[in-house]
Amino acid sequence: MKQTINLNAYNERYVEFKIGDKNIRCPELTYAGMKKINEYENNTNATREDESEIILWLLNRNTSGTEFVQKDIDELPAGAVTRIYRECVMLSRKALDDPN
Repeated sequence: MKQTINLNAYNERYVEFKIGDKNIRCPELTYAGMKKINEYENNTNATREDESEIILWLLNRNTSGTEFVQKDIDELPAGAVTRIYRECVMLSRKALDDPN
């Protein structure tokens, strides 16, 4: 018996953030993107600057083409920066049928 698994649903997953007056959609990380995150998370010498660069990279992957600069990250509350990171990374780790 042949089974077909539809993987297209993964292409449509994103996290949406409201930053200022803009709605920003960041798509699910690619496999290469997850490798980049894993390298960052496993780097025992990572600095705040490294963290800031990762957050900037995550935000600049948005689907609207909005370009963020370091100053934009620096002006956000620390909790918002942490939430951006967590939501973008955890999206790839959540099951598609998770009701939460």
